[in-house]
Amino acid sequence: MKRYLIIIITAITSLVYLSGCEGWLDVSPKSTLKKEDLFKTEQGFLDVLQGVYINLVSDRLYGQELSYGFMDVLAQYYDNIPSTPQHIYNNVAKYEYSHSKVKSTINGIWSDMYNAIANCNVILDNIDNDKTIFTGNNYNRIKAEALGLRAFIHFDLLRMFAPAYSQATKGQPGIPYIDKFTSVKIPFSSIESVCQRIDQDLEQVKSLLHDFDLVGPVDETPMATSSGLFERKAWLNYYTAVALQARLYLWIGDKAKALDRVDELTTDHAKTKIFWAQSTQFYYYYYANERIFGLHIVMDPYMKAKVAEDFDITTANSNNLLRISLDRTMEMFETSAGGASDWRYLEWMSKTEDNYIIKYNAALGIQIIKIPEIYLIAAECNLDVNPDMAKQYLNELRAHRGLSPLPENVDLTDEIRKEYRKEFMCEGQMFYFYKRMGYQYIPYWGEQAGSHIYVLPIPENETEFNNPTL
Repeated sequence: MKRYLIIIITAITSLVYLSGCEGWLDVSPKSTLKKEDLFKTEQGFLDVLQGVYINLVSDRLYGQELSYGFMDVLAQYYDNIPSTPQHIYNNVAKYEYSHSKVKSTINGIWSDMYNAIANCNVILDNIDNDKTIFTGNNYNRIKAEALGLRAFIHFDLLRMFAPAYSQATKGQPGIPYIDKFTSVKIPFSSIESVCQRIDQDLEQVKSLLHDFDLVGPVDETPMATSSGLFERKAWLNYYTAVALQARLYLWIGDKAKALDRVDELTTDHAKTKIFWAQSTQFYYYYYANERIFGLHIVMDPYMKAKVAEDFDITTANSNNLLRISLDRTMEMFETSAGGASDWRYLEWMSKTEDNYIIKYNAALGIQIIKIPEIYLIAAECNLDVNPDMAKQYLNELRAHRGLSPLPENVDLTDEIRKEYRKEFMCEGQMFYFYKRMGYQYIPYWGEQAGSHIYVLPIPENETEFNNPTL
């Protein structure tokens, strides 16, 4: 099936989800494609799965807003926005969630994410009807990816639209956890319940993929001789589920379980699948080597144009440009204290007076979860129980970024924050860090932060007939 038809299918799903109509595939521009026909073949399932990935790489989601755009503006990365009144993110940078343009962006994120979930559920609702149509391991693979993507998307929705997890908040309304394709509005679940459902889906993903996935614990294919291993890291794989669990357990404060998942991701075998980029290849290969799961984005000509529009100082409109000044860049990378040798500083920033970000000039996509995050999770989870081990994890990350080991008597908590800020620039993760850690003041934002900043407003049309009160 051609790419444009997959996009049409995704668009039809979106219209149905938002309007509540039945028969989502009963209309097609140049065919009579129906749901029952589409799912008669393995290729039909693969096409809809591909449609989910295409949805996720749109600029309304991880192609911009949930990576270097909206989410990183909330984290106050860019310092040219306040001085540019007409900037597209001016109101976002001031957390003016009720502004019409900001509200439109937030509503688009909500609806597109749930559209992607709807596609996952269509697959899952039909995949067990006739298993004989699948070849090789494709039944397990397609079912696992649909489950894993559903869990991943729900988790990011929870991190955006619900309070951070705590003993005080876990019983509060979170988001609807939708596990079937339906026109009926699903009630909101508690934050704790949503986390449990995410974990259950990820456990099932691991069970389905464990025995054969190229990026998994039993495959013995040497990384150096198989491009298929790199390809599997562009699709949700076994180690993705493990890494997402580590992220989830850290979010809910279960550090022991988070460390269990870290241990699985740092075995000798896992390191043959996911490994650090070296200094001589960092600029070109950090994305391919270090990603556990990432979405191909800038390979698409449209997305290449978007990146140039937002980052290239020579072509970008000043009302779109996302810029970190040279002074702030040098502060962030601590260039006066040894950070001038940091590969990220050397390779991701222009380091000129009109400083701009070149991180995506050669990368093939957006990282969703990668090995540096696993080491930072390990460091944080060891802070109280084994500070020396926490420091060891931090030093390994630093060693693979061209930095010397940390000196004695440093504030490890603050060092973790510094590494997050350097590492996840333009990846949409820093705002979640501030939220999870309960920062009262987001750096470079002078007003006190609270739920009015950390919890995005749920679209009004969702709450009007679907009261989130449990």
